[in-house]
Amino acid sequence: MVIVETKNGFLIAYTLSTDPPRRVYQLQNHNSLGSHARRQSSDAFRRQSVASGAGPGEGEGIWEVGIRFCMVIRIDAGISKCLVLDEELIVSTVKPAAVQCIRWPFDSTASSHSTELVKRMLWMSEKVPVIDMSYDRPMNLYTWITDDGKVYAVQRLLGANADPSNPKSLFKGFCFHLPSNESEHATKAAINARFSLVAVACADSSVRIYAAKDYSGNIPLSHNLQLPVSNDSSGKITYMSYSPDGYCLFVGFEKGWAMWSVYGKPGANTFGADRSMIENTKERWLDGVKTGFWIGAGSEILLLGSESSQFSVLEMARSSATGCFVMPNITRSLLQGSTSFMMYKGLDATDATTISGETSLWQTVQIPQNYLAVQWPIRLSVVSPDGRYVAVAGRRGLAHYSVGSGRWKNFDDPRQEDSFTVRGGMCWWQHILVAAVESGSSYEVRSSIYPTHV
Repeated sequence: MVIVETKNGFLIAYTLSTDPPRRVYQLQNHNSLGSHARRQSSDAFRRQSVASGAGPGEGEGIWEVGIRFCMVIRIDAGISKCLVLDEELIVSTVKPAAVQCIRWPFDSTASSHSTELVKRMLWMSEKVPVIDMSYDRPMNLYTWITDDGKVYAVQRLLGANADPSNPKSLFKGFCFHLPSNESEHATKAAINARFSLVAVACADSSVRIYAAKDYSGNIPLSHNLQLPVSNDSSGKITYMSYSPDGYCLFVGFEKGWAMWSVYGKPGANTFGADRSMIENTKERWLDGVKTGFWIGAGSEILLLGSESSQFSVLEMARSSATGCFVMPNITRSLLQGSTSFMMYKGLDATDATTISGETSLWQTVQIPQNYLAVQWPIRLSVVSPDGRYVAVAGRRGLAHYSVGSGRWKNFDDPRQEDSFTVRGGMCWWQHILVAAVESGSSYEVRSSIYPTHV
């Protein structure tokens, strides 16, 4: 389902249908196909010909998606926020202040609409409208921001979780962010399921991180994030989101953006950028962010500039230990990008080389294009203890690399590559790669020997 919200209080519902074998278009590199090659019909050849001219994730073409109009829902009470979930649509209204739940698939024979007024929610201290909501599926937790700047942790009451004392109650929750003045009023919230954290953006452009220890009211303050500039220089917070792996918090402001690690270490920011250069190059995403979203399993983030109608892609370089926590990834400082990896070579260099600023101590290696075209994004990477070999794993299959020879080795048969997915990580033992994989309905530990003569 796709829901479009209009300014006049209408919700337009559309249904999506996909057919995996059908494609809108299929990329081919005709310059590399001769008359004999065009008669080839093997899966391996088709994949190689398509991958040679395709970018990351484009090797299998673009899926065909059918969009069909379903219905229009009119909300007379005024819409302040709408959440689209797998089984229902949750809408917060203004007059009266209430929360409505509309279940789907729509069934005319049964009641699919339920409403609970805010004034009947005994666990809410003030009976004011809910102006913002967010939901995290792994934690099964909602965050509600009310008009008075408070933030509530909320759970849906359904089936076995229903309140026996009040069967008509739809939600239960408690307030964990209680502002003492207007500058501490909450404006946005983001949930980090992996580390059980909740980030709250305040009106004064500060960010507070809370630790969700349980669902019974124990969500204390963990730490505050320190802005690299003043509130006037940053502007208000316009966008905030954790990366899919939970290790990075990206915060967009009216006049720039900044990143922090999961527990508050500052990362990159654009507040020191040259404003005249931004004007000349029209890179408006450096001067402020309207909104954005993560793609490629957190390897990239798409940003919409404050005064732009174009999305810009910002590539991330993450420590490989976030996806595969083994000691060589830490000691060797392996960084994993969207289409390449970077390995620190200072451990193998002399002291005179490491203190010199003229020699780069980082080696950047491009991942093979034919693997990226089909199996992007890269989810895991691991380096051997001696730094001689590196392995990467995408959506399916894997590929490994010899640092000494600069050669890659992957599967020649695409069916073998597609037959398994690395789930439990990888590690090197000498020149043998060991991987914990999922193949069909079974879980296995497989090994691959890198040829010593390569």
